[in-house]
Amino acid sequence: MPRSSMNCLSLDHRLAPLSLRKQYALTTRAREAAIFAMRPLGGVVPLVTCNRTEFYFTCSFAQARRALGAVAGELSPFTQYAGEGAQAHLFLLAAGLSSMLIGEDEILGQLRDAYEFARGLGATAGMDGAFQAALACGKRVRAETKISSFACSVATLASAAVKQFGGRRALVIGATGKLGASVVRNLRAEGVLVSATMRRHAPSAAEGVLEEGVVRVPYSERYAALAGQDAIICCTAASHAVLRLEEVARATQDGRPRLFLDLAVPPDLEEGIAQLPCCTVMNIDAFERAAEENNRKKQRARGEAEELVRTCLAQFRAGELARRNPALMQDGALRALRKCDPVRFLQACAPLEERE
Repeated sequence: MPRSSMNCLSLDHRLAPLSLRKQYALTTRAREAAIFAMRPLGGVVPLVTCNRTEFYFTCSFAQARRALGAVAGELSPFTQYAGEGAQAHLFLLAAGLSSMLIGEDEILGQLRDAYEFARGLGATAGMDGAFQAALACGKRVRAETKISSFACSVATLASAAVKQFGGRRALVIGATGKLGASVVRNLRAEGVLVSATMRRHAPSAAEGVLEEGVVRVPYSERYAALAGQDAIICCTAASHAVLRLEEVARATQDGRPRLFLDLAVPPDLEEGIAQLPCCTVMNIDAFERAAEENNRKKQRARGEAEELVRTCLAQFRAGELARRNPALMQDGALRALRKCDPVRFLQACAPLEERE
């Protein structure tokens, strides 16, 4: 059996601008379609966030590109990670070391949700061990290092941008999602008066998510709600723009300066709003400078986290090797070495495994 049969196709913020990433921001239905297309080949775990779209799978790259191409389109811009490279990429991602904001906590929950979503559809065979070990590694990194210190996330950056703009009143569109709820909490902590949209068909669900003190606004009245707002934060999972240029132009004729933060991928704002008088627009990529400052502060913690990831990876691979080759574990010295030094254990077993 090969040492690792898991591969990965990845498109993220480091190599792809928002204009390209938005083309691969798959909806829930599209992720389901990808899973159904790949399940006969061994399954797939699709991961879609504002900064990345990734597919983890156990078939070949050629098979994956053919099957996924019908759902997601041409995947030529995606980077390939094969075998142990895919494992390392997954562990680093879970640890928060591949994010725009080093050490941010949101990716761990997003990765867990993506894995559970695929597992619920019976599409994770051959990848369960790697994902479970990576998620455990992510928790260890945050518990045992200071990588999550100087708390920073897209939500905190959004709140800081509103504060810097001088905003005292803000409308959040998409407040009942995880990111939106976090944005609301951060804005309220800064003393901002927050309004939030609610879908008419699910008001009870919104009531359970939105905090006390948040002004509820029916989604259908979002344009009217722009009056009196200093900032508008959009973070929905919609596949289309939720604020249209023509309607926003009419709603902002009063000349009041407004900050629009578009945290969604694909974007929630229709193109052209940035050119309207008194409208300032920032998208997810506009936080790059703040992210660089966050990452600079975490250089020491990053080194500690990377070392812990290497340890977690070695422990996982040592366990996988032992399960593949039970005959090797009859050697007492190797059993002891696996427990105390998994890296040396892997080195010692490499030639033995080849002979097996």
